[in-house]
Amino acid sequence: MRISHPEYLHQLEVDDQSGLPIALLWTGTSPFRLAFSDTLVALSVNGTEVRSATGGIDYEGAETLQGVQFAGHRSWASSQEGDRCILAVQVGPVKARIEYLFRRHAPAMTIRLTLCGEPSATLLIRNLIFSTTLGVPSGTWQLNAPGNGLHRDVALGEVTSWTGISPVGGLRGSSALLHLGSAERNVGVWVRQELEVSDIRIKSETARSLVLEVATNFSGDLSRMGETSLDLCDLDLRVPGFTAFAETFQSWLRLSGQTTPSNPPTWIGAASIWEAQIGFSVFYPNHRYQPYPELSDLTADLPRIAALGFNVIQLMPRQPYPSYNVHDYWDIATSFGDREQMNVLVAECHRLGIRVILDVLLHGVLDQESIGAAADGVRSGPYAQLVGAQTSDSFSADVGEWSNYLIAWSRHILDFESYWKAGSPAVSPLIAEHPDWFFRDSYGQVAGIYTKAFDARNPEWQAYFIEAMQFLLSELQIDGFRFDAPTYNDFPNWAEWARHRAGMSALACVPLFEQLRPALKSLNPESLMYTEPSGILLRRSMDLNYNYDEQWLVTAIMHPSEARPWGVKSARGVARWIQDRDAFLPRGAMTAHHIDSHDTFWWPSWGSKWRREQFALEEVRLLTVMFMSMPGPYMMFVGGEEGIEEILQGINALKRQTPAWAALEVFWLTDASIPESVFGILRRGKEHAVVTLVNLGEATELCVDTRLEGAVVERALEVGERALFRAEGGKITVGLGAKSALILRIGG
Repeated sequence: MRISHPEYLHQLEVDDQSGLPIALLWTGTSPFRLAFSDTLVALSVNGTEVRSATGGIDYEGAETLQGVQFAGHRSWASSQEGDRCILAVQVGPVKARIEYLFRRHAPAMTIRLTLCGEPSATLLIRNLIFSTTLGVPSGTWQLNAPGNGLHRDVALGEVTSWTGISPVGGLRGSSALLHLGSAERNVGVWVRQELEVSDIRIKSETARSLVLEVATNFSGDLSRMGETSLDLCDLDLRVPGFTAFAETFQSWLRLSGQTTPSNPPTWIGAASIWEAQIGFSVFYPNHRYQPYPELSDLTADLPRIAALGFNVIQLMPRQPYPSYNVHDYWDIATSFGDREQMNVLVAECHRLGIRVILDVLLHGVLDQESIGAAADGVRSGPYAQLVGAQTSDSFSADVGEWSNYLIAWSRHILDFESYWKAGSPAVSPLIAEHPDWFFRDSYGQVAGIYTKAFDARNPEWQAYFIEAMQFLLSELQIDGFRFDAPTYNDFPNWAEWARHRAGMSALACVPLFEQLRPALKSLNPESLMYTEPSGILLRRSMDLNYNYDEQWLVTAIMHPSEARPWGVKSARGVARWIQDRDAFLPRGAMTAHHIDSHDTFWWPSWGSKWRREQFALEEVRLLTVMFMSMPGPYMMFVGGEEGIEEILQGINALKRQTPAWAALEVFWLTDASIPESVFGILRRGKEHAVVTLVNLGEATELCVDTRLEGAVVERALEVGERALFRAEGGKITVGLGAKSALILRIGG
């Protein structure tokens, strides 16, 4: 069956029996055919709900419905989006529609599935899977997936095992874009589910095919849902080559509403953030980490922190209770420390020119019931015998590989169990007072990972949270927030009011934060909104996002022999990866970089928690120069400064002393003239420039064109063997020693 519309140059071939796509065709100049094969739409349904050993909800005995049948009815509809060809189908017994949307604006084509609810239905949909194999014509094809675990221009047939693609709302999020390119043709594939946190993975079967699998994590009660639509993927056969496509993709982002705020704090671009922990943390088998027993200890350390060049304190929740959980947003003393000491801390920070942001949790409240359930789940679960096993950095693995994290998480629950129980009520009073604020299973039981999970989708809870954040901002005169784990409750809410689309609760923080932003900015226009997930959805409301998406690069370049063939293995590859990732984020998106945070510290085993314990100190010094030189703030967890103090001081001083540091234009030094072992970045204004060069390999020489002729060149920072350089006009020739770094300041 051929589907076309006179206004569009894309056409479709679909299977007469199923209505699923066979090919997408470009009928303009130089016709082109993208083939689909082994296309599958499957529903996981019913089964019994049980608590997972690591929290959330699992399903025992769920069935899989597959086999799409075209019902013989075809129609067209027109809307602001474009023109839709609608095919009536059935997926097993479920009535549905496959809609092929020819878009008036890019991307050109959307494949959409609409499920038709039935009041008498008894099906609970647990997941919806879409998969297909994309086949391209003859030629040499390359794959790019910016913001994911691939280097640039991977040969299409090289990705021979499943590789995860971070979804638009994920923790290690990305733009969820795939670009297939050859010398003659290019294909854009965009998987942008905005209501559920999908699991996306790809692999190559041949040099001319790519398998795409999307587990949408859509779930709902068919008797409650009415008509419910999911966009499975967008496609476009008229896109330019990968490098040029970055500008085209910016228009896709704008047209789909994926933009960044227009009013970030004026101070954030050159900020350096000190992540501070009050109290103590405990680690298997009998270790404690206690950098600041009380707030007064942090206050006493402020002169040293300021001398290192940090100008923002990020105050974590008090350890070990309530830790990264909610006690009561209004209870400042329990959550962060003595109220009078807090006032002294904030006042002294502001006197020293240091801002203060609070680290605030969203995912749920602790009580003894929830902690007991979590600990019992660990003790009876698959990781019970592994809690003593050696674990490493959880974010160095593929986005789809969670076993290292789940072992470390299980250990963490048992480590903190007694402390959390001691501080918690037997049952949170909020359960009875506000029953609809919480995730539940179909039996009415409150659900959670290890807390009782708030559903940020509930409008009353949204109002409660916004009011609490306004209270903290005004009451403490702080400068903003870091929001921890807003997508942590990544499982369905089967409560009566939410079950029509139960899986939508996982990303309920997206509209919540869009409401919160103007509420905070009205109180303090210079306040900061900063969060963990890296995906483009969270960047709509945030001034700043975490760098979970780039943490894998640290291990990749320190141990390149262990990397997958399609992974990044060199310093120049890191610069190219960051360049590509940033080019495909919404314009203005800002990322905070770190190599040591509480997250990188908490999950590895004792003795290998700090980067200086994982790698040689000379390597950590080079990593610090790399990540501090990237655009955006740098963040450091207290204790991570050991052995790199002079680098922190030097680069932070350079940021202060360089006019309009954050406004300097960034140029990544990634062309073929730069050795693979060298990470290079040039920041340039009309009269000033800064060049950072980090060499992870043997001694080498290179040339950088700053285009600032006649300017004075001076060493701003040097690590390792002394470098040699000479300036001729605007060009600087540099000789770098093995495993060394050099930062040059250029100006009048």
